[in-house]
Amino acid sequence: MKRLLTILTATLILLLLITQIDDDLSKESIDLIERTHGKNTSESYLYLHGIFASEEEDPISVGSQLLSEYRKLDTDDTYEIIEYPDSKKIASPTGKDFCQVWEDDCLKHLFSSQLNIENLLSEHHVLVSRVDRFFEFNEYTTLSKPTIHELFPPYQYIAAANRIKTLEAIAAYRGGDAQKALDSLSLQFSKLRRSMKLQDNLIGKLVFLMKLSEIVDVMSIILSNCDTKARLIPSLSQTEKSFYMIAAREFGMSYYIFKNLDKNPEFFSLDGKFPGWLTRIVYKPNMTINSITPIYSDLERLTQLSPADFAKQIEFANNTPLSTSKLRNYIGSALVSISPEYTEYAGKFHDFEAKLALYNQLHHLKLEIGNMTNPYYENEAPKNSNGSLCFSGPLEDKRSLRCLKVKL
Repeated sequence: MKRLLTILTATLILLLLITQIDDDLSKESIDLIERTHGKNTSESYLYLHGIFASEEEDPISVGSQLLSEYRKLDTDDTYEIIEYPDSKKIASPTGKDFCQVWEDDCLKHLFSSQLNIENLLSEHHVLVSRVDRFFEFNEYTTLSKPTIHELFPPYQYIAAANRIKTLEAIAAYRGGDAQKALDSLSLQFSKLRRSMKLQDNLIGKLVFLMKLSEIVDVMSIILSNCDTKARLIPSLSQTEKSFYMIAAREFGMSYYIFKNLDKNPEFFSLDGKFPGWLTRIVYKPNMTINSITPIYSDLERLTQLSPADFAKQIEFANNTPLSTSKLRNYIGSALVSISPEYTEYAGKFHDFEAKLALYNQLHHLKLEIGNMTNPYYENEAPKNSNGSLCFSGPLEDKRSLRCLKVKL
């Protein structure tokens, strides 16, 4: 009897030890997370974080202080951050003149606004000057760790300054100088495009993409009302569409969340005190991480396709769900099943390619609608919808990225 008890006890201990074993991280997972361990300095990143600093302060110094505060959360999630006082921040313009361009009648309002552009430029000259300075940087590296505490740049200041530039160009057009307006918008477009290529996080990349889309629509409206042939706008390059670092940083967010859950005493409830060995029975961090890695590898790949190949990929996509062992990693399996979907973000860049194709075919090549070619579906012409020419595409277009405004 004693021998049987000893065997049973040894067997139970062995089984318990087996339940504690996790897989090694896959080569793909290691590659993705190692990409986030890059440069430890970036003046442009610090400048953008401090872009709202008072006129007397240096944005880089303020940005550096903020980054230092947020980094303290990486080692102590109870730390209370000392934020930069709102009372000291330079003003950022608001109101109807700063509407979202995809909203109904936003563009129509911008072209009929009674705003005094000279007063607006004077009031926000510091903001405009700082954003112009930001565009002069030829590097950009996110320095914060991709965790739930990550410090995101105040992109709204970039967006506001660019809207001021757009309103200034519209004022020139309404004043009778369409060429001046187009030249100004073209210059701003080039600056935005160059900075978008440098962005290494998803939010920043999308903010710049939307501002590029706005400028193309404004130029299209102006060109539709004057006898001017537009210069060709080149399609997005592979580096401009690249999600190499974006995929890594998005992966990093999940990576650190899943790692932090390992043997966490609060795994099942706040203020919980569950022993680590118990949570490891139902949750293996590395197995979970390895299971979601294809999401991010696929995101990187999808952005490098042509619009036509992207459409085919969406149509014939293998919808086999991600999975991990339910027996060894029951909770991890549940977490994998609710992993985020990133296909739509890759689709936005292909949709913008469609907008550029519309612009070039209409305003540069001067083609008739019936002779235009959809980069997604070769033999399909655009449709006219509420003053816009729109190409169809494989995904829903909520931001009119594959539509070109031609009439208010």
